Amino acid sequence: MTSESATNATAPIVQQDLFLGIDVGGTSVKLGLVDASGTVHAKNALATPSLGTPERVFAAAIGFADSELSSGSCKKANLAGIGLAVPGVLDAQEAVLREVVNLPGWQGKRLQEILSEVRDLPNAVVNDANSAAYAEHALRSLGNKSLALVTLGTGIGSGLVINGSPYGGDHGCAGELGHIAIRFGSNAVRCTCGKRGHLEAYAGSKGVVRQLHSLAETANNSDLRAALSTGDVTPRDIASRAQDNCDLCITVINQTAEYLGQAIGQMAQVIDPAVVLLGGAMTFGGKQSKVGQRFLETVHSTIVDTTLEQVGNNLKVEFASLGNDAGVIGAAMVAQQVIAS
Repeated sequence: MTSESATNATAPIVQQDLFLGIDVGGTSVKLGLVDASGTVHAKNALATPSLGTPERVFAAAIGFADSELSSGSCKKANLAGIGLAVPGVLDAQEAVLREVVNLPGWQGKRLQEILSEVRDLPNAVVNDANSAAYAEHALRSLGNKSLALVTLGTGIGSGLVINGSPYGGDHGCAGELGHIAIRFGSNAVRCTCGKRGHLEAYAGSKGVVRQLHSLAETANNSDLRAALSTGDVTPRDIASRAQDNCDLCITVINQTAEYLGQAIGQMAQVIDPAVVLLGGAMTFGGKQSKVGQRFLETVHSTIVDTTLEQVGNNLKVEFASLGNDAGVIGAAMVAQQVIAS
């Protein structure tokens, strides 16, 4: 088995139930053996294209778990269940992907049945954003409270935990924050989905760069226009320039925060969660950066300005904490929840 990252194990554990978390993406499959508290005792990553089908991915994942349980630091532990996190529109009742990009051969397959054929253990299938949200929810010991994890990048998604459980909606589309309309009319920017005015068209990474293009042209800023002409400018570059006090980049980040705050405010007004987290690749430096901190503050202040006092003033808005491990941890903990229920 060829891995993309070395297995990372902690000290030996004794007679403990572990849960296998499988987080499937178009590029890589992340694996982890996770205990009931959410601690990862061993992890690995495999290249998705080289495995391809669900059957081969699950076989490789079980092979990883068996190896760790037989000869690694987890050898005295027991594999109690399997959790699978997948992207796309998931029919949670049937454990079937109704729509998915970059995973040819996965759509329409009954994933729980295939998992059971590979290893007869209790298992659960969950949307990847909801899986990550559930892990962050557990980290904060929120119990029956609700949480939304907003992921920022090329697209904008959201994982939901409602009353302590992951929630995907009746059609697998709950939490599609990127497709909340924040602008209306024929002049609203067209989203990649074909509809106009959606948040993703304004605050996804392409929308952010487009904002900067417009400001640079209006201000006739030759430095930014030259940089943008290469097509290589990213939100990370915009954050770096903002850190160096580029006024136009600061303006773009503030405007993006306001767009995001407007959409989160609409969502918060409907589901009234205790916590909203911002994660993904486009947090403008996150909590380690003054630019990222101001971005978060502007998101929060916009939510407060656009919602009822009891919603906005009681809502915690923070950056996510678990990074790339969130999907694996959440999938494993959803499997644990299924066994406990």
